[in-house]
Amino acid sequence: MPRHGQSQPTRLLVALLLGLPGLLTAQTPVTSLGLGYPVPSLDGRAAALGGTGLGLLGGSFSSRNPADLNLFVAPAIGATLAPEAVDVKTSAGDQSVGRSRMAVVQAALPLREWTFGLNINAELDQDWDVLFADTLETGFGNYPYLERRQHDGGLSSVGLAIARRFGVIGFGLEGSALTGQLRQVFSRSFEPAIEDPLNVIGGALGESRWAFSGWRLRAGALAEFGGRAVLSASATLYTDLEADKDTFNIRVETRKFELPVELSIGGSARIGDRFLLALGAGWQGWSSTDFKILPTESADVVWMGGGLEFAGVSLMKIAVPLRIGYRYADLPFYEEGFAQLSETAFTFGLGAWISGGRAILDLGVEIGSRGDLPTTGVEESFRRISLSLGIVSR
Repeated sequence: MPRHGQSQPTRLLVALLLGLPGLLTAQTPVTSLGLGYPVPSLDGRAAALGGTGLGLLGGSFSSRNPADLNLFVAPAIGATLAPEAVDVKTSAGDQSVGRSRMAVVQAALPLREWTFGLNINAELDQDWDVLFADTLETGFGNYPYLERRQHDGGLSSVGLAIARRFGVIGFGLEGSALTGQLRQVFSRSFEPAIEDPLNVIGGALGESRWAFSGWRLRAGALAEFGGRAVLSASATLYTDLEADKDTFNIRVETRKFELPVELSIGGSARIGDRFLLALGAGWQGWSSTDFKILPTESADVVWMGGGLEFAGVSLMKIAVPLRIGYRYADLPFYEEGFAQLSETAFTFGLGAWISGGRAILDLGVEIGSRGDLPTTGVEESFRRISLSLGIVSR
């Protein structure tokens, strides 16, 4: 091949064909797999109690069961911010990434036996950014390069719910619209060949965008026992998720993904006057989802968790409940040829009523890990903070 001048397009094609796509895939975090990382719609209190979020006495700004709206006795609105720091470990090297997401916004309006709700949830997250350097070795030169892969976006939901109480039993129904955008960018810039500074090739740039749409129906029930215990359960159905892809504003394709049936159950109970025990578990049938875009497998997942809340501490005459817990969850998406991933986390946190009892502040901290490098091909350690602020009309 000629070494200079008009050969750049041909050289670039050869260089990209000689690249190592397997290595590049291994450099990306778990959130790059499949449709992304499923974000639990939990507030700070539920996150600190082992990620339960079902049937919490006193109410929760989580959004796992519309029947739990019956636990609100006054109009309330709350939002949860959940930033996360992640260390990614792969056979190709280590990376550190971070993301910040609004996990859930929940509003409740009780009117006699009825309660109306509005929620906005993060569902599937694909926000990540990887930057690394390497050298492309070819028969006509060795070219150092800097590569960046960036995904920005994911899937969210906006839901309207209604709940009705019949004595100690309550029911709830929620309809949600699924919506979201995902932007994928790939860029690689080459330096001149190590052997010859005049031997150069052009860079590479690619971009694609996805637009998601779909619907969800969720139904739930709860039972309250003497004001000291609550049992809560829900079931969820989805329509197919429609994904429209365009590249540089040109429609390329439309895909449909079958989203899973979900079942969950949990609750809480007071132990004496100062302790609250919370437990929860669930199942999601992700194995029915078919992936043909990336070499990604999907499998059913199970999650479970629990925690203990202690209400015997006060600070400056403000009650400060302390919380601790543990949780386990499978992840639905994993790379072809590897085992399914799971994550575990120790959780803790606290809460406080502020502004004269008109607002509540909850903090949940999760420290955990995902995957196992030899069997899953990637391993992550993460630290997540869930900070919730709720306003209650007294």
